[in-house]
Amino acid sequence: MTVRIKITVENQSRYPRSKEPVNVGIPLSRDLKIKAAAGFSLADADGRNVPCQAVPLAWWPGTEDVSWVLVHFQADVPSFSSKDYYIKINTQPQPAAAQQDNLISHEQNTLRVNTGAVRFAAGDITVGSLFAEILKGADADCVGPRLKTKLGTVLKPGRPTKFIVDENGSEKAVVKLEGPYLDAELTESGFTYVIRVEFYRNRPYCRVFNTIIADQTGELADASFVIPKAGIGRVYSESGELLLEEESGAGLLQDQHDQIRLVTGSEGENRNCRFQGWIGDDKSAAAVRFFWQMFPKSIEIEDVVIKLGLLPEQSQWKDSFRLTDDIVTSYSFAEGEARTHELLLVFDAAAKAYQELASIFAGLHTPLTAAASYEWYVSSGFFGDLTVHSDDHCPEFESLVNQSLEMILNRREELGLYGDRNFGDDLMNKSFIWNNCEYDYPHAGILQFVRGAGTRWYTEFALPAARHLYNIDFVNAGAYAGYIYPHSHRHNTAAPKLGSHSWLQGMLEYFLISGDYRARDLAQLVGERWCSLVLEQDEIGGTERAVTWPLIAMLALYQVFGDEKYLDAAVKIRNRVVELFDFELGHFEGCMKRENYPPSYWQVFLIGSPVLESLVMYYQLTGDELIKAIIIAIAERLAQINWIEAIGEWEYTRTNGMRNYHTPKNNRMVSPGVGYAYLYSGNQDLWDKAVTAFKNSCKDLDDQGKEMTQSLRFGVRMPALMGMVEKSREGKLS
Repeated sequence: MTVRIKITVENQSRYPRSKEPVNVGIPLSRDLKIKAAAGFSLADADGRNVPCQAVPLAWWPGTEDVSWVLVHFQADVPSFSSKDYYIKINTQPQPAAAQQDNLISHEQNTLRVNTGAVRFAAGDITVGSLFAEILKGADADCVGPRLKTKLGTVLKPGRPTKFIVDENGSEKAVVKLEGPYLDAELTESGFTYVIRVEFYRNRPYCRVFNTIIADQTGELADASFVIPKAGIGRVYSESGELLLEEESGAGLLQDQHDQIRLVTGSEGENRNCRFQGWIGDDKSAAAVRFFWQMFPKSIEIEDVVIKLGLLPEQSQWKDSFRLTDDIVTSYSFAEGEARTHELLLVFDAAAKAYQELASIFAGLHTPLTAAASYEWYVSSGFFGDLTVHSDDHCPEFESLVNQSLEMILNRREELGLYGDRNFGDDLMNKSFIWNNCEYDYPHAGILQFVRGAGTRWYTEFALPAARHLYNIDFVNAGAYAGYIYPHSHRHNTAAPKLGSHSWLQGMLEYFLISGDYRARDLAQLVGERWCSLVLEQDEIGGTERAVTWPLIAMLALYQVFGDEKYLDAAVKIRNRVVELFDFELGHFEGCMKRENYPPSYWQVFLIGSPVLESLVMYYQLTGDELIKAIIIAIAERLAQINWIEAIGEWEYTRTNGMRNYHTPKNNRMVSPGVGYAYLYSGNQDLWDKAVTAFKNSCKDLDDQGKEMTQSLRFGVRMPALMGMVEKSREGKLS
């Protein structure tokens, strides 16, 4: 059997793209039973073959069947348009195909690279020697990342302790180097580098993900990436304006998201604008992604190098956030905090005309986005029950989804929620506490993206949030490596934890969609630590949230990595939930009972979010009848005690004893769980109340990220449930 999948590639910029590398994550349903990526091919709309590389990322648990594959290819798309390609999968066993040359090889401590655009062989690889080879003979001491401590000590990458090939094929290869930053006496500094370099077939550039990790609490005055200068340095904006053209002593500083300063010698000029562009000289060119969004950033033309300021010393504001009067004079790192910056290095810029360079760097600042049809994602079964975004079905909810994206992006703009530490997150209203992407921004955004609610749900919401999470909110190193910071001042001033206020679904989904291997690494780091804590505990404790968010995480980890230990942890949590549930009363006892919320003994929004969602996930995976019975009993309890008949909404119980209090987000969270209970029981009263409360809530827009993701990540199930019930009833009538 041959399966055909349409892939649509969008170009949202004014620059046409020619042979731009793209990748697309594709879920494969369980019934396809695809064992490997050998049967994949790609063609354009006219049937012409397009070279591609298919890399399995995940397998259905307990099988050898691929559940996710990452497909790389090069696309040609005119400006402000889209183009369709078609993946073909032969699901039958295939004879071994002719071996295509991989872009790299790594044997006997020698790295060999041959992309067609760059070719070299290098032994005893260091960070400097690798970039010297990429830039074709540059001085290894004058290229690569640099740090400066608050005391003025310059730090450079030491010899890598790890060299890993993450991916290698005919279209793309990814290498990872990891090791310590050292001072001039080769003393370790407490900072670690993780650098990933992506090579592409026949492309005169590479993409670099440069990560700084604080092994302990520390401060930096400066972080940069330097490349040797050849001749005059020229800084171009994306619009084509030549901003600087100097041999040395010039630069550009973005010290606020909406202001730059141009410096030439002793003269300076401020402009109220956002820089997006690149710097080039007579040999190479380079740029940093999210330059203004993740300010401060700089470009400096010095005597012998071009310096890309990732955390520039000359910034007046550093990591300050003026809205909250959080003013600092250096770049402070909590233990385990990281910063990742994405760069594009063009190593053959001299032969490129301006328009070609503009098109290349548009691929950094506004990359092509590729996606399968939304019907394909929804029907894969990987994301649970979803329906394609459509105004014809549940229009009130879909209007709310559209308004929600505009709300959160407008809020980012109005409050200036930008900066190297902040971009991707949101503030709690009034308190000036950062949300830390509660309740899983990447997950909420990706669910809307894959169902067709808009590409911006991914590019402008989920992706920045995922990168913020794995740098600032996930603890990368130190005693608490693998823990997660809950919402707090400056993101990580509260103690890190696992349980309540911790989530992994979105990070795993972001990895599968994007192929960002740093997201995979951090999800595994957190998953290993979390799973160990669950399995080592004699008795699982905490509130109902602290018990059931881990259940969601363990099930998500098991779904992606297939390791039985995650299922063992999920079973252990399940047993604790069963142990604490009182069927006669319809609520939980022990640590999951909220004594100060009579008569329901829980806040409805809590029981309606992680508890019901986690139990539905567990039942869908295992078919556990006891869990099914608990879901029904919870819903019936809610319908009896927490239903406000006069207005058709769920009660949101309060510690002050206020009765009949209700919130729109609560209705969107509770209704899907009650809807599943109807499917499992046939109790019509449950369905009527679930639908009534859900529809009544859709006219009310959440006003910040926490409430929005809290209601949308659960509420998105309701349109799918409504479609399932409608289809079932139509079948009975026919």
